[in-house]
Amino acid sequence: MSEVWGPHSFLAYKRFRYLKLSGLGVAAATALYALDEPIGGRSGSTAVGYALGVGSATLILWLLWFGVRKRSYRYTGAPLLGWLSSHVYLGATLLLLVPLHCAFRFGWNLHTAAYVLMSVAVVSGMAGVLLYSLIPLPMTSNHPGQTLEGLLQQIADIDAEFRKLARELPDLHVQAVTESIEKTRIGGSVLRQLSGRDRHCGTSRALELVKEAHQLEGAEKEAEQRLIAILALKKTLLARVRRDVRYRALLELWLLVHIPSSLATLAAVAAHVLVVFYYR
Repeated sequence: MSEVWGPHSFLAYKRFRYLKLSGLGVAAATALYALDEPIGGRSGSTAVGYALGVGSATLILWLLWFGVRKRSYRYTGAPLLGWLSSHVYLGATLLLLVPLHCAFRFGWNLHTAAYVLMSVAVVSGMAGVLLYSLIPLPMTSNHPGQTLEGLLQQIADIDAEFRKLARELPDLHVQAVTESIEKTRIGGSVLRQLSGRDRHCGTSRALELVKEAHQLEGAEKEAEQRLIAILALKKTLLARVRRDVRYRALLELWLLVHIPSSLATLAAVAAHVLVVFYYR
């Protein structure tokens, strides 16, 4: 975790500038809420309630701008590291600012739905921070100096070699080669990708078949030993590829939650504002 909190981490940007600003903002909002004693009690329709609501809505719009900012290569404002740091810390403040805005009054309505969607966006964003801080290192260690495409090419080369070896071996071994080539799957459903393994892997089954046979002699024996070694290598490569797919699936999955929930939050907040002013 040192890379997450180290001197060059976005979380530690400018000596935790945005963590401090977020803390000050939350403290100020909490103090304002605590000191306010309006007639009729606290609610989102008091002066303080409106102020916190406007501040929260403005902050949501500003946070959504990060999605535009990080894709703009010509932007000359604050560095991307600073934007990311502020995005994380200031976004987290909304989990308290919005309840302060509505005086912790929730129910089965549009306003609460907007808060729930916003909470999903914020929490998924936190999960994304954790994933992007933890996954890159094991992902790199999984295939040092190689790319996923390189590993897949190695597997394709092994399959080509299998076909040559099959000519020198009896039918049972040919069956094992066919099993490995035709019944080995990479990827698949989301659950399979996230698991990082395949319990019905054709290559694992093929290796078992060959080891069970293991009764050849002479030249066939040498070919069989070669087949076992290559099957074992392919099994190892497949394990690395599946781990890589798992890491990528994790990184993509949080985006499938974070981005839609962020856009849904924007729509829900807009509806919330329209309803509030319509029924004023």
